[in-house]
Amino acid sequence: MPVARTSHLHRLTTIGLAALFVIIGSLGVAGPAAAHDALVPEASDPVPGSTIEAMPAEITLAFSSELLTMGPADTIIEVLSPSGEAVSTGDAEVNGALVTQAIGEATEAGTYTVNWHVVSSDGHPTEGTYTFSVTTAAAPSAEQTDPPAATEEPAATEEPAATTTPVAAPDDEASAPDAWPWILLITAAIVVVAAVLPLVIRRGRDGRMNGPSGQS
Repeated sequence: MPVARTSHLHRLTTIGLAALFVIIGSLGVAGPAAAHDALVPEASDPVPGSTIEAMPAEITLAFSSELLTMGPADTIIEVLSPSGEAVSTGDAEVNGALVTQAIGEATEAGTYTVNWHVVSSDGHPTEGTYTFSVTTAAAPSAEQTDPPAATEEPAATEEPAATTTPVAAPDDEASAPDAWPWILLITAAIVVVAAVLPLVIRRGRDGRMNGPSGQS
């Protein structure tokens, strides 16, 4: 009797240990899956499924635990417009359990789709999708056009300075008639007059003296 009782207890112990190992194994398999961080909708902005008036400059996704990040490829937030155009710009920024994604040009009203991919605190990647709606279309921002490049005006060509050709002053000696002959002629006339005049005067005087008195 004691032998049968011992065998029965041993069999129960074996079954119990086997069941315990199965339970532990099941917990070990289910543990990592349950440890994946989940999106916390009510802490995200905009809230998934909500309707907002205008698109914000950035959106924020909140998760149940701090996320792991070792590079831009670990955290990807893609925001698509109602027409399917990506309006997210730049890399997502991770700050603990919060992920912030900047939004670029988003002018459409309608339903926007957010596709997210993160790495949970247990090291396993996880991803998901949600939507929110925008009621007011934003006016497109004026494109900044570069001012037209200033065209360089051609440098003013310097006009050649008017050169005045010096006019040779007329040579007085060459242009004026030769005065020397006249000077010589006048001088000769004066000399002749000076030589003849005394003779004429003397002859007249002698004639007066020899006139009536001489004849008598």
